[in-house]
Amino acid sequence: MMRPSPNLALALLLLAGISACSSSDKPAAPSADAVAAATAQMEAKAEQHYAMYEEMLKADNAELALPLGDELLKMYPQSAAAARLRPTIEALREKAATEGDSRRMARLWSYQISPMAGGTQSTATIYSNEDLGAEKVRLVFRRHTEWGQSVFLYGSEPGFSCAKNCRVSMTFDDNKPITLDGSIPPTGEPAIFIEEDKKFIAQVEKAKSVAIEVTVKGKPSSILHFDVGGYDATRFQPLPQK
Repeated sequence: MMRPSPNLALALLLLAGISACSSSDKPAAPSADAVAAATAQMEAKAEQHYAMYEEMLKADNAELALPLGDELLKMYPQSAAAARLRPTIEALREKAATEGDSRRMARLWSYQISPMAGGTQSTATIYSNEDLGAEKVRLVFRRHTEWGQSVFLYGSEPGFSCAKNCRVSMTFDDNKPITLDGSIPPTGEPAIFIEEDKKFIAQVEKAKSVAIEVTVKGKPSSILHFDVGGYDATRFQPLPQK
């Protein structure tokens, strides 16, 4: 009968030792107390996160609350806080998008009070979304201490053209088009006035957008779009007339 060589015997002993070590190196399963402690710690962190989220909701700031909510769901998906938050997150997402659009449109308007032609004027101004010729067109609401209130579009040369009985066609949001009386200034500025200024401003106050059809001298008609939803009537200040 053949006896194993010393080298083979040594190899078998080493292999047995490695197997024994591998078995003893396996980590023990965490105890119930350890699992409970880790869960409690996770729940506490989730509640801290939820408290910050609630603060933004109470401040009526959906734009800041939304990323906090998304982060909580990602970091602590199994928490009680996540379970409370999850059913409302999509509605909050829609609200945040609306708030963001409202803030964007509010930034499109500029308001100013300044001296003008021997008097004082208060203006609210917004630019068209698209260029007309070399630049965008301004939609201007103006109150002047001598001239009163007016609404006009102000562009660049060569200016606008309009029929003798000038009517300006426009569409607010998805409503049916309407036409209002207009006029071209006799002094030659590249402008067109909307004579029914009160009616126009009243429509702007309840609209998000307006599309106005205009004709530049020597060119076919064009449509100018204005995102007017951020208009703040309180900042278009009235002025005493002389």
